[in-house]
Amino acid sequence: MATINNIRVDKMRYQQNKLAYWFVLLAMVSQIVSLFTTIIPRSITPTFSTAMEILINITLLLLSFLAAEKVKAYSNKWAYGLFVIAFAHLLRIFYEPLKLFRLGQITAGHYFIIIDLIVGSIILLVIAAVITMQKHRKLMSHLKELGE
Repeated sequence: MATINNIRVDKMRYQQNKLAYWFVLLAMVSQIVSLFTTIIPRSITPTFSTAMEILINITLLLLSFLAAEKVKAYSNKWAYGLFVIAFAHLLRIFYEPLKLFRLGQITAGHYFIIIDLIVGSIILLVIAAVITMQKHRKLMSHLKELGE
């Protein structure tokens, strides 16, 4: 006899992981806002590191979007990839925003807003990764139980 829990897991075979997908998209929005908050102020003098910050963010955005599409299909490999992307965001805190703060080009308040946005992005990515890993594990055990 099929239980309600088994029916929910069985539905995962044809339904997408929308919750994790939306968490990754929200993390991307936070990432974009943090980038523009970092590079827009008039007091900032653009340098090579500013250009690198933009390139790093474009790369992370592309990887994040690819990861969002993959976690939508319960990809466990890309769930781990989200942890790597989150770690790259953690390193971003210590690159351009910290440099601008130390040079006095942004205020402490501005710096903490940037950090809050980046940390928010990291938290959303980690939540999406954990959700995907849990759902992937449930789906794989259910498929194994069914013999597929």
